[in-house]
Amino acid sequence: MRRRSSPGVDDFRVIVAVAEERSFHRAGKKVGLSESGVSRAVSRVERYVGARIFERSHNRYHPVSTTEPGSRYIERIRPAIAHSESAASVARETQNGFLHHISVGRSVYTDERLIAIFHSMQTPLFPKLKVELVTKQPAELPACVRTGALDLAVVSNSPEDRDLNPTTVRCVPFIVMLPQEQRWTDKQAVTLADLAFMPWVLFERQIHPHLYDMFVNRARQRGIRVKRHFHISNAVEARELVRMFGGAAFLSPHGAEHAATNEVMLRPLDEKGIFLKTQLVVRSDNTSTLVDEFVRSFIKRLTHDGLYQPEVPHPVTGAVRAA
Repeated sequence: MRRRSSPGVDDFRVIVAVAEERSFHRAGKKVGLSESGVSRAVSRVERYVGARIFERSHNRYHPVSTTEPGSRYIERIRPAIAHSESAASVARETQNGFLHHISVGRSVYTDERLIAIFHSMQTPLFPKLKVELVTKQPAELPACVRTGALDLAVVSNSPEDRDLNPTTVRCVPFIVMLPQEQRWTDKQAVTLADLAFMPWVLFERQIHPHLYDMFVNRARQRGIRVKRHFHISNAVEARELVRMFGGAAFLSPHGAEHAATNEVMLRPLDEKGIFLKTQLVVRSDNTSTLVDEFVRSFIKRLTHDGLYQPEVPHPVTGAVRAA
């Protein structure tokens, strides 16, 4: 009996691309293969697995869907791809003189002060350490740690996940950017109830679903019916919407300060249970001494630089200055 050859990492990449793109044609563009090349790779893997990974349909936009066996298979090959890429990266760094390598996930919204610390990180136990910073969408970071694509990641308000172990390094109130109006002058902080009559400016839900839902659900609990929502991707967009429509934008302290002008004012949000929590997340089953030491050294640097704040400050009125 002829033995079937095992699929390789390139085959795994094709399978993941098809699952993400839901099209052989688009997957081929993503991995650099023709549509027929993608079809051959999929057939090869399906023969080896002994189950259909994808169902084909006549849907013009999504002609391919993942089967239940396919979903289970893809869930398990993602770490294989990540480990292969990590192994290659470690080999290259060793060739270039680095003895140790760690991959850290971040988003474009991560505080630049934390990024600067990552770039300069050294640990006594692991000399010649190469820190690779990988930029992802905020919502993607926990999954990348879970699958092993990243050793750890900086996330904001990580949802509960039994496969991940979060360490909180900063807790600060959200900052509300408001129009420059007399009614806000005497207020040292604001609540959601104070803002019930205004349009709300929030980051797109797809950027961070958990944070978005936190605000929307709290408004519902408070009986607040916001008449209009604006959605943004950065703090500068928020400032313009606040200026033009008199809205209230919910931002990080660092983002608010960078975008603020004399046309707007900043006030901390004093709402119990709603605050910006910056965390380092690693896998719950992590056994890496390097990762543990890196987290400890990072917290030590934060403490030295006055940035380590695992509890939200009380009162919150000094948050704009302290953050």
